Amino acid sequence: MACIKGVNRSASVALAPDAPYMAAGTMAGAVDLSFSSSASLEIFKLDFQNDDRELTVVGEYPSSERFNRLTWAKNGSASDEFSLGLIAGGLVDGNIDLWNPLTLIGSETSEQALIGHLSRHKGPVRGLEFNAFAPNLLASGADDGEICIWDLATPAQPSHFPPLRGSGSAVQGEISFLSWNSKVQHILASTSYNGTTDSVRRRSSVLQWHPDVATQLIVASDEDGSPALRLWDMRNIMSPVKEFVGHTKACIVAGVIAMAWCPSDSSYLLTCAKDNRTICWDTVTGEIVCELPAGTNWNFDVHWYPKIPGVISASSFDGKIGIYNIESAGLLPIWCWGG
Repeated sequence: MACIKGVNRSASVALAPDAPYMAAGTMAGAVDLSFSSSASLEIFKLDFQNDDRELTVVGEYPSSERFNRLTWAKNGSASDEFSLGLIAGGLVDGNIDLWNPLTLIGSETSEQALIGHLSRHKGPVRGLEFNAFAPNLLASGADDGEICIWDLATPAQPSHFPPLRGSGSAVQGEISFLSWNSKVQHILASTSYNGTTDSVRRRSSVLQWHPDVATQLIVASDEDGSPALRLWDMRNIMSPVKEFVGHTKACIVAGVIAMAWCPSDSSYLLTCAKDNRTICWDTVTGEIVCELPAGTNWNFDVHWYPKIPGVISASSFDGKIGIYNIESAGLLPIWCWGG
């Protein structure tokens, strides 16, 4: 499976929902070859009609802190000023910064690109996702165990609802991931490192709602002793609907770090883990369809490009972001999309 594009960065990634761009924020905890402590948000052009394998930077903004999570929403303000939507970055100091990608790309000076600074959380922000039905709503979760819903209809004047926090047996520890339901606008799920998502209370690293079935979600653990993924149905939480076993304990580590459901075909799911495998699953059969070539270090972030079926991104602790075409594995058709 060929890497068709790439760039040397250790970064969390967010792909533009309606344009050929990729945002990359310097990953917290990653070390580059120069041992630099700096951080930035960069925008890259995804030009699949150009033979150059190196992605081109079209916008950059320095960041005071490194990123745990990055997300890119459609225009939720009904304003031409935000025609490319909004980028939010969850930072290690507990803050969330907001950027206008149109300003970042279109201006010679990027000083006006940073348009908001959300301060509420105490501890690194690892859960961060815009609502697909109402892209002005941003959910965030952090190590303090709180979940906030922000209204960014006017990005320069954000507001938030009262923070959500469980009580009693529902108390969550450090939030590791958030996911809005794909079918019901007001439903949000979260995982935490104390395992409150999973009935066996295993350490949970990431979850995703099923794109087509409103009551189903898949949960993974980054615990090395239990790297399996479990598909649950909220109508019966006594046992999972299906278990995906493929990530294995290699030497010492194995846990699942990230996952992404294919936006054009819910039969396919990407996962990456500390066993240095990045796998594409057939969620109907539970079988492994294909996997990315292994590098010298783990991938920690994976995404499907929303405009071209079969194109994915993978960020690794090798200090590289790769764009891959899994069509070569006979999985999905691919065509070039300009814009």
